[in-house]
Amino acid sequence: MSTVTAFMIVKNEEALLPRCLRSLVGVADELVILDTGSTDSTHSILEQAAADGGFTRVRWDHHDFRDFSSARQANLDLVDTEWALWMDADEVLSNDLRDHLLALKQDGGLDAHTGWEIKRANRVLGRVMTSRGLNANYVMRLFRTAKGRLNNTLVHEGIDLDPDATVGRIEAPLFHDTLTEIRPYLAKVSHYTTLDAATDGDKRFNPFHMLVTGPLTFLREYVSRGGFVDGWPGFVWCAISAYTSVNRDWKRFKRDWLR
Repeated sequence: MSTVTAFMIVKNEEALLPRCLRSLVGVADELVILDTGSTDSTHSILEQAAADGGFTRVRWDHHDFRDFSSARQANLDLVDTEWALWMDADEVLSNDLRDHLLALKQDGGLDAHTGWEIKRANRVLGRVMTSRGLNANYVMRLFRTAKGRLNNTLVHEGIDLDPDATVGRIEAPLFHDTLTEIRPYLAKVSHYTTLDAATDGDKRFNPFHMLVTGPLTFLREYVSRGGFVDGWPGFVWCAISAYTSVNRDWKRFKRDWLR
């Protein structure tokens, strides 16, 4: 039977991490975690996971965070099983996905492809988003360890497979709680936009763009891309997308005009 290690980077994930780990028991044989500076009970949760015996091995270490891509690659470099399963603490395997992955492991079906894209169901304030093209959001999360590496994107990093790789798709959903509370999510937005502004080749600050990007982003996401069909959570997420675009321009302004 194929062996799988779930790998993830974490920081202050005491609220969501236990649920994520419970969903992985039986699917992942091992866990490899890099902690980028938790000050809550995340470490105790990992100790408990190791003690419970749901995984054959649980390893974790501290990592000084610079950007998501290098942190995730350092995490992946610790995986020594045949297959690697990328997870985040705010994600959970659905029951259907658990059953499907277990079946692939047990009957050798994983070997049909080099990597597997999994359909991600993004939840905002508890509701699965169906607008903005998210009803067909597939992400590369399960792959042969020796055949995949992280790309060099500082934010929204992804897996690059070998040129001869084949990719399968899994329709059973991976639930992603994109936004559970507004204030912590805004802190995450601030972190991401800081990294965006630090990316080589990022756009230079344009004052006109900063004036119009907020309302135009909201109208595009809420009206043109159908955010309104997702009710109040859809409105909140589109409004935060507009705020994000303005916040990113603000970081560019400080970088280009105030340095």
